[in-house]
Amino acid sequence: MFKRDPERAAEREAKRAEKRQQREEWAAKRKAEKAALAEWRQTHPAEKTLNQACMMHLWPGSKFGQTDLGPILGGHAEFVDAGAHKAWTATRLVAGVATMGVTAAATGRKNKGAAVINVTFGNGAAQTYNVKPESATLRAANQYVTAFNALAAQLAAEADHEGGASTS
Repeated sequence: MFKRDPERAAEREAKRAEKRQQREEWAAKRKAEKAALAEWRQTHPAEKTLNQACMMHLWPGSKFGQTDLGPILGGHAEFVDAGAHKAWTATRLVAGVATMGVTAAATGRKNKGAAVINVTFGNGAAQTYNVKPESATLRAANQYVTAFNALAAQLAAEADHEGGASTS
């Protein structure tokens, strides 16, 4: 019926074997990277807290103390809460009374005040993030800033310790 070319079949099999080898190497490398990251995060729990706090927000996450915007080492974050909260406004209350609660239920409460996170990274880059005045978001922002500063302090202490050990 059909005659197979043994040379072409051998070439195809060699290419498949090479691709299989590459996939296995990539998988082994990825597994080693994940294990190294897990080990690093065991000794740096603030990074895990920081990443959990920024999970649903646009705040930068960290991997080995690095963010997309710069290193955490040498950085600092501050949470500025200028009375951020949700509140009923007089207009919304009056509209709610006039419509027997239908408007109030539909429009809800209005954001009041402001809250921001000011982050300065180790490379000098600075970024400001607006924080929604919802209790869960404000709590996450405070947790993020606390974890960022704790991780920066831990990394600075490790750098000082390594610097002191190498000069001794």
